[in-house]
Amino acid sequence: MSKTERRLSGIDALLEEGEETPLLLQRRTIAAIVVGFLLLVAGYATATEVLGLQLEIDPEPFRDWVAQWGFWGPIVYVLVLAASVLFAPIPNVPIFIAAGLAWGPVLGTIYSMAGMTLGSAAAFWVARRFGRRHLPRLIGRKAAERLDRLAIDAGGQVIFWARMLPVVNFDLISFVAGLTAIDFRRFVVASFLGMLVPTSLAVVAGDSLGRDIRITLALGGVWVAGIVASAAYLWRRRRKSLARAARASGAQRPELGASGEPSSGAPR
Repeated sequence: MSKTERRLSGIDALLEEGEETPLLLQRRTIAAIVVGFLLLVAGYATATEVLGLQLEIDPEPFRDWVAQWGFWGPIVYVLVLAASVLFAPIPNVPIFIAAGLAWGPVLGTIYSMAGMTLGSAAAFWVARRFGRRHLPRLIGRKAAERLDRLAIDAGGQVIFWARMLPVVNFDLISFVAGLTAIDFRRFVVASFLGMLVPTSLAVVAGDSLGRDIRITLALGGVWVAGIVASAAYLWRRRRKSLARAARASGAQRPELGASGEPSSGAPR
């Protein structure tokens, strides 16, 4: 592998692919998240300060209902969460919030991480077992080879950032990753590390609903700030990658003389 190819390995290679900005990096997507959060905060402030409403949640009835399941409660939760990845691609944040209400921040995070990791691994295995061999016929052999190269070079980073920037449902990415050549262990590690922080924040936010909703809103602000900071970092990397690609393209183009032929010093 040449020095240039090594410099362009990893996430930079993916960011230079194509001219369109990926959905997760589009400014309108990030702006929609920020505006939605600010509207939520404004709505809470209006309801409590202007209208004088008391927005409090009593978690005890829900916790009592969960306690009735005893030993099976966490097991059922983990299995249902894993099944939701495989069969019902629904937003996971409300489920994490419920886990925080039921078991608190520590156990809620442990059970949620177990369910999501199990479900993601199962989705990956299903795609790898039954769909991988059909990929060249679906998108063409060359396109499949190109996708495999990107998955090997940048797959772990893409999966990590997709977890850290949960703008779209991640469940489908688990299936897509299984269709590529990315190593299973690398997928699981990147997936686990990427979803640890947002999952923990969502569970703690759920636990805070039974204490003080303002804590939940503050944690939501941290989550949104993390999305904005991560997106800004990737925007910067993308600009640098595209600028580097443009310089490399210009350096490979021969200089033309007045007659339109390559000059004497330019390679023929």
